[in-house]
Formats: sequence, C-alpha cells, structure tokens
Amino acid sequence: MSRMVRDSETSGLRERLFFAQDMLRLLQQQRELGAARGRLLALRGAVVSHGYSVLVGLVRQAAKSYQVPDYASRVSLATLEQAFADAGVEAPEMALVARARRDRADLICWLDQEMMALFGAAGLARRPSPRNETNLLAVAAEDPYAVLEDGDLQRLTAMLDRVGTLLEDCAPYAQEW
Repeated sequence: MSRMVRDSETSGLRERLFFAQDMLRLLQQQRELGAARGRLLALRGAVVSHGYSVLVGLVRQAAKSYQVPDYASRVSLATLEQAFADAGVEAPEMALVARARRDRADLICWLDQEMMALFGAAGLARRPSPRNETNLLAVAAEDPYAVLEDGDLQRLTAMLDRVGTLLEDCAPYAQEW
C-alpha cells in the first residue's frame, strides 16, 4: 500500500472496500478449489470485518468533522450512533447509516448483526448437530443461505455493493471528497 489509511481517510475507506472485495474473490476461488472449511470461514470473516470497517470509518470521519466527543474509542456502529445522540449532533452520514441499520431488509442491518455475531461467545455459536440414531428418516433441508453456500456468497457480494453505494451516497457530506 502506498500510503497509510490514516493519511487519507476517504481513500482509506475505498481501500478497505477493495480489500473486502478482494477477500470475497479469494473466498470464492478457494471454495471452488475445495479449501478447508476453517480457511473459508476465516476469509468470510475478513470480508465481513472489512465491509463493516468501511462503515465505522465513514461514521468516525463524520464524528471527527462534527467534533463528537469520545468518537475515537468507539468501534461499533451502535456505540458511534450513541455518541452522536449523546452529543446532540445530527450528521447526514450517521443518519444514512442508522436508517440502513434499522431496516431489516437492508444488507447493512444484516452486516451489523453478522459483525456482532463474530464477537459472540464461542460457546453460544450455532453448530450443526449430527444426525442422531433415533431419527434416521429425518431429511436435512439444504439452506442455500447457510454459511459458505451459494446464497451466502451472493449475499456477501450484494452487501459489499450496498456498502459501496452507501459510501458514495455519503460522499457529498464528507470533507475530503
């Protein structure tokens, strides 16, 4: 990378989006090659976290511009939104992201939930249970949206497109654009 993200926050956000898209391409290639599930899950986690970091960076940049106190220590969209509310500051970037987070049909809402799930306790993680001996006739339905299935990869692609769109929608409000 020719510059550090902190040197240019706006281009840093675009670089993070690029890394997320690149990780998604790598995930798709590795899945086709039959890579180990652990590697695929790690790549998926990288896609989710890079996508989320674009939004956090966008909102933190707005918080810096609007001089929201204590924004630098906030690392989630929920806590950043609370910082804006506590400061009584209304920013268009925060409003767009907050609206997207609240809309269950918006992939930003899904991304926010997915990111929070990545930090959940390992003991609470959902794991597929093996077929048991008492119900041998049970038919397992395939879920195309299960982690690493085709629907999940399509949703990741659409989520990154949505993050990119939101980044462009906020461009007129950002100082550096």
